[in-house]
Amino acid sequence: MTQPINPDLQVQGQLSDNERLKKDSHLLRGTITKDLKDEITGGFNGDNFMLIRFHGMYQQDDRDIRPERAEQKLEPLHNVMLRARMPGGIIKPEQWLAIDEFAADNTIYGSIRLTTRQTFQFHGVLKPKIKGMHQMLNSIGIDSIATAGDVNRNVLCTSNPVESVLHQQAYQWAAKISEHLLPKTKAYAEIWLDEQKVETTEVEPILGEAYLPRKFKTTVVIPPQNDVDVHANDLNFVAIAENGQLVGFNVLVGGGLAMTHGDKGTYPRKAEDFGFIGLDHVLAVAEHVVTVQRDYGDRVNRKNAKTKYTIDRIGVDVFKAEVEKRVGVKFQPSRAYEFTGRGDRFGWVEGIDGKHHLTVFIENGRILDYPGKTLKTGVAEIARIHQGDFRMTANQNLIIAGVAAEDKARIEALARLH
Repeated sequence: MTQPINPDLQVQGQLSDNERLKKDSHLLRGTITKDLKDEITGGFNGDNFMLIRFHGMYQQDDRDIRPERAEQKLEPLHNVMLRARMPGGIIKPEQWLAIDEFAADNTIYGSIRLTTRQTFQFHGVLKPKIKGMHQMLNSIGIDSIATAGDVNRNVLCTSNPVESVLHQQAYQWAAKISEHLLPKTKAYAEIWLDEQKVETTEVEPILGEAYLPRKFKTTVVIPPQNDVDVHANDLNFVAIAENGQLVGFNVLVGGGLAMTHGDKGTYPRKAEDFGFIGLDHVLAVAEHVVTVQRDYGDRVNRKNAKTKYTIDRIGVDVFKAEVEKRVGVKFQPSRAYEFTGRGDRFGWVEGIDGKHHLTVFIENGRILDYPGKTLKTGVAEIARIHQGDFRMTANQNLIIAGVAAEDKARIEALARLH
């Protein structure tokens, strides 16, 4: 439903060029398909250079060989980095083996990179390999929709292997929020998965035809661990449990630590505690924090377009009241919780369900075989025998999760070997 807009709360002025680009993109299609067929260049041109970000990719090139290629009158070696959408960072062993094989056979560098957004990235994918990459991911139940661009990015969820039941409940909400806030355009499926185009009147009911003013980051947090860092994200759901069961969330809005050096108009800001909500209202609250930011975020100056600046400009009480009005519910007083740490717990821990979990340190999140350290091979070997799942942490480490007691020795032996 379209919400009434108060123009007095909007920033007036000439819109940034990114706003033109998004509105002219035909809901993120642009002319990406045409660029894919252009064999003269290895890159994406014009608006498409930015539009592929909404499909989870950034165009890059190999800087080390720029001078050499320039001397040969060649363009830079254009390639893309792809960031997958993995709410909560959980990946199955069979999925891991598929991405391991793709990285080895189809990327320049052969590596898998774990990120602070609890997902993985491929680096160095040349244009002829891009479509096949998306189709491979789709075949194993993964996509890269909205992992970059002015949209809700990959939703984080605390990697808490001890509170097994609570983690599963929280993870399910992270996945639901991710799905609910996804762009509804069929552009991704049409371009990369060859889905047939159907002439319909498409709309973006949550994000709008110009999408969000800036990137938007969401977390689901399980105290006492704050590994996903609520104060670095736009929207945070802090899990509140009773007797080990999730009953609702405290909602924190408007965090962000980024700033531009020398620009006093940019600054870090802690997230604002709006209060507690029950589980019945989670998706509606997520949706309408986003729609308020959509309607009142700064589309003139991108440096001030994040949610934290919107809250400071229109006021915390105004922002919160607008969310309450749109959802049709009042936030309750926040429930008590405490954060005691942000780091990962390395080594083995046992969950309340009796399963065991091994957290392995991954330097800079880069999974690759090195001389004397066959890390990438080791993770693949574990994936071939592991009956649980892998969890990528916000600290760029890897949890081998859900290991039965009788399998611990084999898993540990492989981890130590590699």
